[in-house]
Amino acid sequence: MSSVSRRYAKALFTLAKEAKVLEPTAEQVDRLAAVVHDPSVGPVIASPLLAPSKRTEMAKMLGRELALSDLLTRFLLVLADHKRLGELPMIGLSYNRLLDAELNRARAVIRTATALDPQQQAELIDKFARLTGKQVLAQVAVDPSLLGGVVVEVEGKVYDGSVRNELDRLSAQLTGNTSN
Repeated sequence: MSSVSRRYAKALFTLAKEAKVLEPTAEQVDRLAAVVHDPSVGPVIASPLLAPSKRTEMAKMLGRELALSDLLTRFLLVLADHKRLGELPMIGLSYNRLLDAELNRARAVIRTATALDPQQQAELIDKFARLTGKQVLAQVAVDPSLLGGVVVEVEGKVYDGSVRNELDRLSAQLTGNTSN
């Protein structure tokens, strides 16, 4: 993540906090970042060859079409003026990190071999909430390559309770290769 995207995110965060619209701004930034990820839009927005008037026009159009707040539309115009519209996805990630820290939240990616039932999912999320001392926002995905068990990534740490990991560890012990 670039220092440029962090600086813009921090500026937007500060303005949104003053206006008491932190979470609505996050939702709008996420929608905006999704549009910029679109292969038909992203390269055009990020192009240094785009004329300044076209960048400004595009920023205004995005503000209208996505029903963005006045704050975010003005922010887009600043990005357009500084040729930074292509930074929107990274600005969005930085903004969400700032928001998570502010609201004492941690994002987790939970991968399981088979789908969890709602109770299992809630118990797992609760366990990591107790472990981190934060509210856990979880993204759950099924990954059949795990064979069984669960892998959770939260706050830069990986908790690997998968059958695949246990088999790899056992194989390493049996072959004398303990580098795992």
